[in-house]
Amino acid sequence: MRAIVVVMLASVCLVLDTSAQVTFDVASIKENRSDERSPTGLRRSPDGGLQAQRFPARLLITVAYRLQPFQLLGVPDWTNDTFYDINARPAAGSTTSREQMSDMLQALLVDRFKLAFHRETRLTDGFALVPVKSGALGPDLRASTVDCEQTPAAAACRQVPGLNNTFVVRGAPMWSLVQELVVALNAPVVDETGLSGPYDFNLRWSPDAAVTDDVPALPTALQEQLGLKLERRRTAAAFFVVDRFERPAPD
Repeated sequence: MRAIVVVMLASVCLVLDTSAQVTFDVASIKENRSDERSPTGLRRSPDGGLQAQRFPARLLITVAYRLQPFQLLGVPDWTNDTFYDINARPAAGSTTSREQMSDMLQALLVDRFKLAFHRETRLTDGFALVPVKSGALGPDLRASTVDCEQTPAAAACRQVPGLNNTFVVRGAPMWSLVQELVVALNAPVVDETGLSGPYDFNLRWSPDAAVTDDVPALPTALQEQLGLKLERRRTAAAFFVVDRFERPAPD
């Protein structure tokens, strides 16, 4: 299901001022041309740095600016199938927060990939995520005893990623489910559940074209398993439009 952009409401040009940001002290960026069976991922290293393995160039932007996939426009075609290994470290003895890590990755993209962009707000078709019944949760959605955003190294948070069309997560905020739905629907989703704090999710669904008896389509799965539903809405959504993004020079 694709979002249809119908009206452009505003356009604001932005230039990132990296002089006011915390930046990495050392950063190595190398293209990874191994096959698709090779491991891939992006994580904070114990020394406060950033390590990426076979990470798609396109997703570096969405991670750095905390974008939902549909928000990113104008990226060059080569970013879809070009992957990088990154090893970036802050100055010795310094500490970095999660927010600073995003800033540092943004500065790295501007410096090494020559990223330039502007933002636009457009009116588009989307959805609101709401409870089926006020105050009631589905059987596979419950308040969690662990907050994996704050303690990602906790034993309960070390999970093997689910298969396609599953969202099995512990100790996560509602926005993490919203992000999953945005990917599945390719449209903006607004959280109107009123649910705050960490939750445990166990959601399994089939694509609309391949519904089976035991695994329902996404709208039905949301209602039966989580006690939530999607309502169609017209909503203003922010878009991130890339004006320039280049392959980085070799180290």
